[in-house]
Amino acid sequence: MKVTVLGTGCIWTKRACASYLINDDIIIDPGSGTLKQLLKSSNNLLHHEKIEKIKLILITHYHIDHYFDVVHLMWKIASEKNPNTSATVICPPGGKERIMKLCELGMSQPTYNKLNFDKYINFVDASKLNKFVYKDFEITSFLMDHGPTVDYGYMIKERNGKTVSFTGDTNYCKNLEYMINHSDVAFVDMAGTDISNKHFNIIDGIELMYKYKGKCNIIPCHLTSQALDYCNGKINPPQDLMVLNIDDEMPYDFVLKAGSGVKKSQTTDFKFESEKFDKLYGDIVDLNLSLTKRGTSSYKFPTYCFDIVLHNSSTVIGSVVYSVVPDSFEGHNDNVSLSLKEGYNLKSVKYECCQLIKKVAKFHESKILYLTCPPDDFATRKVFESLGAILKEIKTFTFLDDDGVRKTKENCIWIWNLE
Repeated sequence: MKVTVLGTGCIWTKRACASYLINDDIIIDPGSGTLKQLLKSSNNLLHHEKIEKIKLILITHYHIDHYFDVVHLMWKIASEKNPNTSATVICPPGGKERIMKLCELGMSQPTYNKLNFDKYINFVDASKLNKFVYKDFEITSFLMDHGPTVDYGYMIKERNGKTVSFTGDTNYCKNLEYMINHSDVAFVDMAGTDISNKHFNIIDGIELMYKYKGKCNIIPCHLTSQALDYCNGKINPPQDLMVLNIDDEMPYDFVLKAGSGVKKSQTTDFKFESEKFDKLYGDIVDLNLSLTKRGTSSYKFPTYCFDIVLHNSSTVIGSVVYSVVPDSFEGHNDNVSLSLKEGYNLKSVKYECCQLIKKVAKFHESKILYLTCPPDDFATRKVFESLGAILKEIKTFTFLDDDGVRKTKENCIWIWNLE
């Protein structure tokens, strides 16, 4: 069995939405953008031939990023240009009515009317699936736990071969545990770092991956930027369009090898400009370089640490830290951290500190800075707005501290474009 991972992300990342192609004829969760990924996939078939080979479409649930491209697949399959095309769609209850309405809304009326969907498309209710046999595969559905949204995971067992499971979006539940315990490979939703009633998370997920290593090859999917950030230095995250041979002993090797993680050029070969940035002068405050931290292979990037002092004095009123994170890094939370002592927490001071750090960032060819502040820190939010930064999102982060204790904080994430 061959699985092409069409997408590993969710709708809010640069990565394609979580979707999978088994061999060349089974597609799982054709969400937004999946068709483009299918056409990019590795075999050399013409575009129309790739689509016409699809015979089985599995949909876990009715969220846009998991099924909207089914319209394009069905359009091609039901066009009657190739009379040998046909497909079965396995989906949660109410799928035929919902998907056909989506097709009608997404096409011109004449196009919709001339397509022979009833002839070429067969719908199967996942809640009544029991065991569905397709070629050498036996497919079983499992009701998962995606909060108020009905989600079905699928276990696909190959005759005289291995078993692969796809959870769709789900929190940890009994059926997820069952699928892992009865599969050789399992694609598991590990959307973020926070504890949720809708998604499993990457923090607990990585522990699970090591726990089952050698028993079930667990592959994280539906990854957010926060999940990707957490992966750095801990595991090799899966990549879009990677092709896995399920018959291999470990199709997806998530274990970090020596020298993996942060690229060497970003750590050991990085050149700090300590003399150039030993002291940065402003009108209200100056920044004195106190420390530089060499990035390690675990997860940290090269970092400048400055003391904030009153202009032309030695009075330290706070600190600011800037990490030189490449713009291509997917898991940005923040790369500027600012702290001021009581009595000096002034908008003018924060503004000037950011402007001084901008000089360091631009020297290292950073195009974007990521700034954060608590949602109720309206004074700092005003500062970021005056800099021209744009509020990206308000995010709840669940993380492990140095003692391994899970903690949660809420932050506004701002994007400051330096160009």
